[in-house]
Amino acid sequence: MLGWKIFVHSVRMVFGNFKQALQITLGPSLIATALTIALFFLIDIPWDQLDASTGAFPSTAANGSFAILVVCVAIFFVLTMFWIAVSWHRFILLTEYPSGIFPAFRFDRILAYLGRILLLGLLMGVAFLPMSVLLLATGGGAFSAAVMVVYAIFLIVAFYRLSVILPAAALGEPLSLSNAWGSTSSAGGAIIVLLVVNALFQFLVQMVFSLLAIIPILGILLTLLFSMLVLPLINVSILTTMYGVFIEKRELD
Repeated sequence: MLGWKIFVHSVRMVFGNFKQALQITLGPSLIATALTIALFFLIDIPWDQLDASTGAFPSTAANGSFAILVVCVAIFFVLTMFWIAVSWHRFILLTEYPSGIFPAFRFDRILAYLGRILLLGLLMGVAFLPMSVLLLATGGGAFSAAVMVVYAIFLIVAFYRLSVILPAAALGEPLSLSNAWGSTSSAGGAIIVLLVVNALFQFLVQMVFSLLAIIPILGILLTLLFSMLVLPLINVSILTTMYGVFIEKRELD
């Protein structure tokens, strides 16, 4: 039941603080959008010659312009995403309320968050290598596929167990991987339940709002609201709740 309680608490966290959710997400998103639009004007690409049928860039585009565009947009996206995540963690765990539509931009915490994301990604990549070698050595087959699935589930659970270091990074609290692993030693079953419930919830929400998208204006706005604000914040809230439960030993309502 713990996995279900974490999920319900995370959903309630977003809808119960919807005003703050809008404040935390709106400002950073507007800045990222404005910077992206400005970049379109600064990059030397003749957008009026874009092939609408294929989406291909014109051959007259300056060398490297597209690469610069992609890199800059990726940076805007990452900074915005982590700015929102850090601000949300701090709001929930430290009651650090946003001021207006621009939450505090804590660059050091954002960099720490990014560093820990990269660390977790590196660890998962290294952990997956033995399975890749095994698959290559055995040539696949039903048994290898079954082992692969089980191992993938183990890695996903391991990732979530270790991911409590992310809210810690947002707060500026030291939390090592070993401490994170030890603190979540009994969380394996709860995490599996949590992931299944969250996946089903996100699938159903996406399906419902995909149908609502046919409604002019309102349907599109609701779809954008849930897909770009509510669902991502629920995922961030899951990490926030896990940190509160397993690290700070908070009780769920």
